[in-house]
Amino acid sequence: MDSVTKALKDITLARGRNTEDRFFEAMKTSSSLEMPGWFLSVRRPTFKEDRWEGKDAVIETTDVGKLFLQIKSSKAGEIHFKKSRHFKRNKFISIIVIQERDTLEDIRIKARSALAQLRQEILNKRNTTEW
Repeated sequence: MDSVTKALKDITLARGRNTEDRFFEAMKTSSSLEMPGWFLSVRRPTFKEDRWEGKDAVIETTDVGKLFLQIKSSKAGEIHFKKSRHFKRNKFISIIVIQERDTLEDIRIKARSALAQLRQEILNKRNTTEW
């Protein structure tokens, strides 16, 4: 890898870490009233969950177990992830795109929406033979 490619990769990784940090800050500063009743907690993934399964956040729920999020800083990153082996192997992972201009409240709104949709997909599948 040449020096320019390495520098670009380092910048991309730093941007991704910053975006994930902003997500966790937004979730940490939310009150329990802001989150749905089925939401219990959020945590960073284990090494295995992150590296080998492509999960950036693990959300514990009261009724469907764990929900997983992949956090991206651009639409291009989302498209790239959707082509990856991680996305193909994880039926129940949602992707949220957090842009630099997003406030902590914007991030919470995106997270609540993505998690509610993912949870509903799981509940719907439980009521069919696909589960």
